Amino acid sequence: MSFADFAAVLAAASLGAMLFFSAIVAPTTFKALPEEHAGRFLRTLFPYYFEINGVVAIAAGLLALRPLESTLLVAAGAMMVAVKVFLIPIINAARDEMLAGSQSAKADFDRWHRLSVIINVVEMVMLVLAIILLLR
Repeated sequence: MSFADFAAVLAAASLGAMLFFSAIVAPTTFKALPEEHAGRFLRTLFPYYFEINGVVAIAAGLLALRPLESTLLVAAGAMMVAVKVFLIPIINAARDEMLAGSQSAKADFDRWHRLSVIINVVEMVMLVLAIILLLR
């Protein structure tokens, strides 16, 4: 197995985890638990989600040894880590303010949450592109 093949496997593992979390874990959590408990559970899980997937994508990028593929993977991983470090605290603070009754906090929460979802989709697209390029 070449470094590029191993990088593709790592990227695919990260992508699979992201898809599973987005399509199965998060929606099922809100169906199975009361909103307060679901939110607390996901708030605990999200930092790990972004950190682990970010580190795996960066590792894949370092192993890919191809400029375009490496750039896509490292950029996707860096975006994930940045979401964990910068965006998650902002989203959590807005959610806390919203739950405390702040009217303006709901708009802030919605805006920041929507941005995190968009970034997550962009990261997934970057992983897909890198995997396709690595396997050709």
